[in-house]
Amino acid sequence: MNEVQELHVSIPDSGPIFAPLGSSISIPCVVSLSSITTSTSAAPVVPRIKWSVISGGVETQILVVQGLRVKVNEAYRDRAALLNYTSLPDDASLLLGDLRPSDSAHYRCEVQQGLEDASDLMELKVKGVVFHYRDALGRYAFSFHQAQRACEAIGARIATADQLLAAYYDGYEQCDAGWLADQSVRYPIQVPREGCYGDMDGQPGVRNYGTMDPDSLFDVYCYVEQINGEVFHDSIPQHLTFNEAQSYCRAAGAELATTAQLYLAWSEELDHCSPGWLSDGSVRYPIVTPRERCGGPQPGVKTLYRFSNQTGFPEPSSLHDVYCFKGLCSELPFG
Repeated sequence: MNEVQELHVSIPDSGPIFAPLGSSISIPCVVSLSSITTSTSAAPVVPRIKWSVISGGVETQILVVQGLRVKVNEAYRDRAALLNYTSLPDDASLLLGDLRPSDSAHYRCEVQQGLEDASDLMELKVKGVVFHYRDALGRYAFSFHQAQRACEAIGARIATADQLLAAYYDGYEQCDAGWLADQSVRYPIQVPREGCYGDMDGQPGVRNYGTMDPDSLFDVYCYVEQINGEVFHDSIPQHLTFNEAQSYCRAAGAELATTAQLYLAWSEELDHCSPGWLSDGSVRYPIVTPRERCGGPQPGVKTLYRFSNQTGFPEPSSLHDVYCFKGLCSELPFG
C-alpha cells in the first residue's frame, strides 16, 4: 500500500488585500495534504507551484516552482519570489515587491501533483498615487522644508524614491525636477528629449540629482494613499469665481477638494473634461480616457495656468467649474 496525497490549496485572506504603492506584500498560500491509502505503486510526485495574475480577463504567469527549479517571468524578475517554500513545503506564499498601480488584479495560487490540481484566488488593490506639484507662482520655488509643507497643505506627503520609481515603471513621466523624502531631487522620463536628458545619457529612467542643499529651489513630488471621502464634480451653468466655488461646496455640505484628493480620485477612475477650482486656488481636471479636446493624448490630471509657460494659478476672479470633497462621517480602516 502507498499513500497518495490529496491536494488542498487555500489563500487564508481572499481579499481584497490593500497595499501601498512602492511597498512589498506577502500573499499567503497554504498547501495542505491529506493521506489516502491506495494499492498503486506510483512514486510520490514533487508538487508544481504556479502563481499567476489575472487582469483585464488575461491570465499571466508570474513564477513556477517545482522542487529546486524556479522559473520567473522576466516582467517580475527581482520582484517576485516564494518566501518559505524551501524550508516549509506547505507554505507557497508569494512575495511581491515594488508594487505598481498595474499590480492591482486577481492572483491565483495553483498547485499540481500528479493528476491532482487545486488552486485559490485573491484580489490585490495597490493604493496611492505620486504626483508633481509646484508653487502657485511658478516653477522651482520650494526649498526642501517648504516642499514638505506644500504636500501636507494639500492633504498629501512628500513621496519617497521607491514610490516615484514604482510610478515610473507604470508609465509616469514628468520633466520637472522635484524634491523627494530623502532630500534627493529626481524626475521620471519615459521619452528622453532636449531639456529632459538628465544623467542617463539619453536612456529612459528616473533622473537623479542626488542629495541637494535643503535651501535649493525645486518643485516637489507628493504622494497620497487614501482620502476617506468622495470627490464630486458639478458643472455650473454660471461658472464660479474661487470664493463662489468655496461657498458652493459649503452649501452642498462639502468643501473644495484638494489637489491630492483630485489625484487620488483620478487614480480611481474619476474622469471629467471640465476645469474646476481646488482648495489651493489651482484649476485642474482629471482625464482617464484621453481625447484631443481634453488635454491631448495622455491621461492624467490636467492643470490650467495663467501664463503660457505653465506658471501661475488662474486669477481668483476667473470663472470655472468646481470639484468638491465630502468626507465620510467616520474613518474607514485601511487594509
